[in-house]
Amino acid sequence: MSGLRQGLLHLPGSTYETKTTLERLLAEDLEKHHCFYTPIRFHNHLNHHLLAAYDMGAPATLLQKIYDQESPSLSPINLIDREKNITGALDLTITRDNWAKHLGPEKNYIGFFAFFKGEIEEKGVPSVLEEYLFTEKANAHGADMLLRLVGGAVHPFIDLGYGVEFNQPMIVASALAQTCITAPMPSEFYDNSPTQSPPSPAGNTTLPKGARNPTHGGLPLLQILKLAYDSDIMKPPMPYNPSLNISQRRHISMVSGRPEEIARLSALWGVSASSLTDKECDERAEEFIWLAVLLLAGTGKEGRKPRLDFFLMHLVTSSIFVPSLLKALPSTDAKAQLLRILPALALYWLTIRGRPRINPRLLMSYSAYPHPPSVLGDPREPGQTNPWPAIVASVMHAPEAHVLKAVRTLYYAAGMYGETPAGGVVGAFALIDGKEGKEVKETHAGMAEVDGTIFVRAAGVVMDTLGWVTHGQKEGKWDRSALGWEDAWKDGN
Repeated sequence: MSGLRQGLLHLPGSTYETKTTLERLLAEDLEKHHCFYTPIRFHNHLNHHLLAAYDMGAPATLLQKIYDQESPSLSPINLIDREKNITGALDLTITRDNWAKHLGPEKNYIGFFAFFKGEIEEKGVPSVLEEYLFTEKANAHGADMLLRLVGGAVHPFIDLGYGVEFNQPMIVASALAQTCITAPMPSEFYDNSPTQSPPSPAGNTTLPKGARNPTHGGLPLLQILKLAYDSDIMKPPMPYNPSLNISQRRHISMVSGRPEEIARLSALWGVSASSLTDKECDERAEEFIWLAVLLLAGTGKEGRKPRLDFFLMHLVTSSIFVPSLLKALPSTDAKAQLLRILPALALYWLTIRGRPRINPRLLMSYSAYPHPPSVLGDPREPGQTNPWPAIVASVMHAPEAHVLKAVRTLYYAAGMYGETPAGGVVGAFALIDGKEGKEVKETHAGMAEVDGTIFVRAAGVVMDTLGWVTHGQKEGKWDRSALGWEDAWKDGN
């Protein structure tokens, strides 16, 4: 596990002991553990948790404690038959000629892991990513590797992101192996046309002072989200059933033309490999982060206790990796394919969660100075302190890995986009159909008020909801009610 690279944050606190402890624990996890555990394929988040904690400044003893608490529940890497609890060596050799024939079964993970380790050692990470995720052979005849990468609640994508960001080739190999045994997303929901043309050049729209048009030719993601809200095809299937699991919700939601409508709307982002630049990649990555945070922390109800959807949260934890992955890909064609799937991914989860509507004003109503429920010593006015140190100090000890991962993304976004003025989010305003034809309007009511403080506001809601555990608060829970359905908010739900 040599060559560990600093993460996007790399907060102070790391020492030589921390680094060597992390490298040892990551190697042990990869050597010993399968990427799934339990018969319903829960994902091994151990390396995510370790790397996120390391990036936030966790000491070596805390990293060891994370490993010791999570590793006993994981499955051995050489799993043969989970139902019968039989383990042993798996007699399967994956090669360049047969790899596509063995996609799917989880017992093949160990063979794929060995195969991709060899490929990366010979060719390097960028070439292997290009060949096995973005070429025609990687996606033809049911291989669907790009659709598999964003399957499984985006976990292969997240795993790959950690491997690339921290320069861990063996985690990249593990992520590709996980991709191979993950069911692909529906092919109908993704338009991978070489050139996607928007219906009109959004870049020429005259907007209010301080507002930003996208510099690319496509519609902004926030306008595409508005179109998804306005689409009759995208209406959630009724009636609401609170007892359905995620597979059942997927089954009832991905019918009646919704996958095709997702593909149509996503294509309006207008990603073209022929004109794609680094600046455009950065802007599109920024758009996706804003969208993900609004969907997680801005889809509650006024007057009700905040809810944070477990599956929309994965859009946030994956969004931090878009910049790193775009930089790692060697060709503009691969970058374009990665970008094209992002709006489809967001609309897919929006649909399965009942099409929850963002309420920008609600998110902006949350405190811009979140703080623990109690303080020691001389309390200070919230507006006179930086809330992030207290958030970081508490979230490092959150028992549930997603809490730390989500806050890490919000911390990164605050550093990158925290100085954005009100109304300055790309897509806050756009040409919208009105009574007098197309008019420049907010894409969503309240977007004119949204500024760079949404990231710390969202972090405060995460901490308040999941618990400031180092200050004695009880650990909270992510919401799994599918909160887009109105009936999910009825009394008792």
